[in-house]
Amino acid sequence: MHLSDDSQKRGGAMREKRKKKIKQAVFETIGVLISFLVLIPFLMVLVNSMKSKRQANLLQLNLKGISLGQIVENYGTVIKEARLVSSFLNSAIVTFCGSALVLTFASMAAFVVVRRKTKAMKAVNNFIVMGLTLPLAMVPVYFLLSKVHMTTGTGAVAGAILVYAASIFPFIFFIYTGFIKEISGEIDEAAIIDGASPLLMYFRIIFPLLKPVTITALMHCVMTIWNDFGISLYLLNSAKRTMAVLTTYLFMGQKASDWQLLFADVVLVSMPIVILYLCMQKYIVAGLSDGAVKG
Repeated sequence: MHLSDDSQKRGGAMREKRKKKIKQAVFETIGVLISFLVLIPFLMVLVNSMKSKRQANLLQLNLKGISLGQIVENYGTVIKEARLVSSFLNSAIVTFCGSALVLTFASMAAFVVVRRKTKAMKAVNNFIVMGLTLPLAMVPVYFLLSKVHMTTGTGAVAGAILVYAASIFPFIFFIYTGFIKEISGEIDEAAIIDGASPLLMYFRIIFPLLKPVTITALMHCVMTIWNDFGISLYLLNSAKRTMAVLTTYLFMGQKASDWQLLFADVVLVSMPIVILYLCMQKYIVAGLSDGAVKG
């Protein structure tokens, strides 16, 4: 009797394991299929960027009309007509400065708010986080910047950097506070006792501990600023200071569009962010999971 009961239990456990494996295989298959569906628009853009104008206008997902000469012609035309070198440089400057500004001040603000457990700091925290729910009113911001001469020339670049930093600040502050809460305050006390100033203690001891969440925050800043249309359309729409994302307008018309050039431009503009994201993906996931646990 005991042997039969044991064999039944083992058989039941084996069946349960098989069911779990089957369910897992089904879910993985569904996930792969969904991934392919998500990739279809990207493949459409990539394939049609290598075709002739006639074939690209058909917007079909096939390889007709693709040749090495056509690829060189399409991408060469885009780089020349869209002035992508200068546009990429402008985007890189704005993205780097905006990201550095918001990461520095959002992390410092989050550190102070978390460490000083007072009613005033709670009010400051709520006020900043409230910014997550408020839309960016670009027209009043534009008029405000025009009053301080930050809508033309070099001032427009500085104005755009400030607006980008201000718009991203609440979210970056929010994810930093969740991470800093679990860093022991004894580290601060030990550094102060050893004679470190507050700034030295923060940048030499605390900030290095924020590396996982900083990488996540950095990727969010870079992707948001590089891909933004609205702010750059208002402030950086001149030929010399245009952002890379705005160059797509050059190949779109009211009555006709050069789809092959438009798609080639989209591929080139998206490539730096895609490469950066793929390289930093494991750090982004680690930073998000750590922030979720610590928050």
